[in-house]
Amino acid sequence: MNTTPQNADLSPEEAARALSDIRATQARAVRSTPWFPAWFVIGIGLSVTCILAASDPLTPVPMRIAGIVLATAGITGCSVAVGRSGSMRAHKSVTDAGGLIGYFVWVLSIVGLTIPFALFLAWRDVPYAAACAGLAMTAAMGLTGPFLARWISGRNASKIERGK
Repeated sequence: MNTTPQNADLSPEEAARALSDIRATQARAVRSTPWFPAWFVIGIGLSVTCILAASDPLTPVPMRIAGIVLATAGITGCSVAVGRSGSMRAHKSVTDAGGLIGYFVWVLSIVGLTIPFALFLAWRDVPYAAACAGLAMTAAMGLTGPFLARWISGRNASKIERGK
């Protein structure tokens, strides 16, 4: 219900102040919620680890099938849940490009560190080397993801405050 009288005239200063207050409220809401929840990146990381374990030559065929089914369910479940939660669905007008670039650099950096780690473990004849590296990747994602998510939310909130 709108309680503003129809004939209310706002001066440009009052309109600017009202718009500034609206932007500040939006920015507080965006800043208070991480861009993605920590469970999302952990779930994706564990799903990738299932794929890595299932693809290992030592894994029996029934376990390979189970691993792929679990990984598919995990990725699907995480994606559906985060989609329904509203996280990561900001309008492009409030999404900061630097935050998105930071997210992709983060993902590529973690993957880029996981691959040589898996190769190192395989060189050392560690069984299920890729899966072990996947667990390390999941831990790194779980530990650093919340900081990244808050940083992205902060960048998006700053963009709202700037009105750009």
